[in-house]
Amino acid sequence: MDFDVPPESVDFANEVEEILTAPETGRLLQDVFARQDGMDGNPRELYRHLGDAGILAPSWPVEYGGRGADFTATVALLEKLVAHRIPQNLYCISVQNVGSLILAAGSEHQRKTLLPAIASTELTSCILFTEPGNGSDLAGITTSAVRDGTGWVINGRKTYNLKSAYADIALIAVRTDPQGSQYEGLTLFLVPLNAPGVVIRPIPSLANEQFHDIWFTDVHVDEDALFGQVGEGWSLITQMFAAERTGLDYYARGRHWLDLVAERLDEDGRQPSDVVRAERARHETRITASKLLSCQVMQNLQDGNADIAESSFAKWHCSESAQRIAWWALDTLGPDMLEPGSDAGDRTLEAAFREAPGMTISGGASEVMLDILSSARVFDHAPRGD
Repeated sequence: MDFDVPPESVDFANEVEEILTAPETGRLLQDVFARQDGMDGNPRELYRHLGDAGILAPSWPVEYGGRGADFTATVALLEKLVAHRIPQNLYCISVQNVGSLILAAGSEHQRKTLLPAIASTELTSCILFTEPGNGSDLAGITTSAVRDGTGWVINGRKTYNLKSAYADIALIAVRTDPQGSQYEGLTLFLVPLNAPGVVIRPIPSLANEQFHDIWFTDVHVDEDALFGQVGEGWSLITQMFAAERTGLDYYARGRHWLDLVAERLDEDGRQPSDVVRAERARHETRITASKLLSCQVMQNLQDGNADIAESSFAKWHCSESAQRIAWWALDTLGPDMLEPGSDAGDRTLEAAFREAPGMTISGGASEVMLDILSSARVFDHAPRGD
């Protein structure tokens, strides 16, 4: 792994810092926090502002709305977004997950028409895989798509999906061959969420950002909504997991939370005990390791060497590390941490406590990540005995 950060990425980080500290960004962020939509706050105007500045897809090729930058620019962007309390889930799902899959596996027409709009957030996207009876076991998907002569008709229900109410299109996994094997019968579509027959309802959430239930009733889509080939959905899902599970967003949040705890301790003039200092050092070491694992995954993705086991390990390590930091923050600062205060740090740590339980479930449960890792043939090149 190359540990050098290109000067261009340092310059980009400084540019992002300037944009995020601008008064207009602060005004738009406060509008999100006001939650005037009755849900978790519509971030689209804020993200259009950031998209207009051209900072949301720095590592994409220029012709698709990016800057052609090194992956370290994306790392710097996530760190800055988290540090300035910009909600990240819409960005990660739309740009880093769906957008990156379109970049890697979409048709040239899809790349040219969709990616610049996603990079500017004129078009936002979400992922609809999970169903009421199928979470980690995506091979059990029952939502169906049937040809109707002029396209496809989709019926089914998806649940526990983040940011669906703020998305224009959804990458949805459906079953197109009920007679085939569980894996061979899956297909992906890019479906407009304003299509007749689509109903979206929020699900209350312990964390700041809500989930959604989505029903599809006789939803017609044209043939060009098909993503990839019929029946190759599972291979595309697996390809997307390698990009989705970099762990970068979990690392960035854990890093920020740990910094906030240190600031609170300094502000209060406390003299941390030897135990607290030792625990803080362990968390510092662990979150640094999380960053290195995440960067290794992203470098391999950039080089075209994505590995699902490596990504799964990074996601597991980063989410577990961030969750432990949130629990440790409460143990260290006490219940006062849970009281929303006048400063951003108070609110951020209180939100972290509510978000922490889901970090090792969303994006791939820790148990599933470890199962994938244990099944990987990581010892193929190890010496073998007779």
